[in-house]
Amino acid sequence: MIDGLTELIDLDEAGGFQERFPGVVVIGGDGSRELLVYDFRQDTPPLAGLDVSAENWSSAIHQAPSLSAPLEQFPRTGWKGDESGSLPRLATAPTGMSVGAEK
Repeated sequence: MIDGLTELIDLDEAGGFQERFPGVVVIGGDGSRELLVYDFRQDTPPLAGLDVSAENWSSAIHQAPSLSAPLEQFPRTGWKGDESGSLPRLATAPTGMSVGAEK
C-alpha cells in the first residue's frame, strides 16, 4: 500500500528508519513486514523494498528506478511486473499492494 502523508510521517518517526537507513523515505509497504522506500542517497532516488527488521541498506531489494516506472506499466502488467521480473516486486508478496487514500 502507498500510504497517505499522515501515515508516512507517523511511520517514519516511529520506526527509527533514519538511524538504520540514512536517506530513506518510507512511502508504504505490504501491510506486514515489507516497506516500500525511496533511497535518497542517490541523485535519482530509486524504489527499494526493506524488511522492517533490516539493520542497514545491505538488505534493500531494488524495486524500480522510480515510482512512475511501475505505475506506467501497471495497466498492462499489474503489480507482478513484466516478464523480466524487473517491476515492481517487494521481497515478499506484492499482490496486496494498493494505493491508499490520505485521511
